[in-house]
Amino acid sequence: MGANERSGKPTDYTPEACALVAKLMGSGHSLTGAAGAMGVSPETLRRWMDTHEEFRDAVSRGKAARVYALERRMLASENTAVVNACRFALINAAPGEWQAKPVVPEETGESPIQQLARQLSGNAIRPRLPEAYVIEQNPVAPRALGSQQTVTIDDGDDDKPRFHTISRESHEEE
Repeated sequence: MGANERSGKPTDYTPEACALVAKLMGSGHSLTGAAGAMGVSPETLRRWMDTHEEFRDAVSRGKAARVYALERRMLASENTAVVNACRFALINAAPGEWQAKPVVPEETGESPIQQLARQLSGNAIRPRLPEAYVIEQNPVAPRALGSQQTVTIDDGDDDKPRFHTISRESHEEE
């Protein structure tokens, strides 16, 4: 066996595979979907990409065509489910352009983790809360209301006595 010969099973790669993968991906299929349509495994397509520059270029063109097809389908649809499905596919197809990016305030230039650490340490500027105010109320003297009786209980736990209302029926049962 010479230096350029490889052992193992021969490859199924043909130059026509380039046009086929670009066409399949351009219609919206993923690389895995294109592999299934071509009757090969995704690993085979990845191996072809590693060994054949023209196939790697065809897959790259196919990825761009897939993004274009998904964007075109999303923009043409008024159906919310279709728009959301295309958006989800685009997040996976072109994450650099479609994935949600965290917004970092420009005035601080801090990452969200740094902001959280500052807030937890108590060094962050927090929004001003409304001033607390006390509602003062004059205590009302206990009095009997209809069939109920008010009892003052002083349990010594705090400075103020507690008031409980007991109905006549429950008092007579005791």
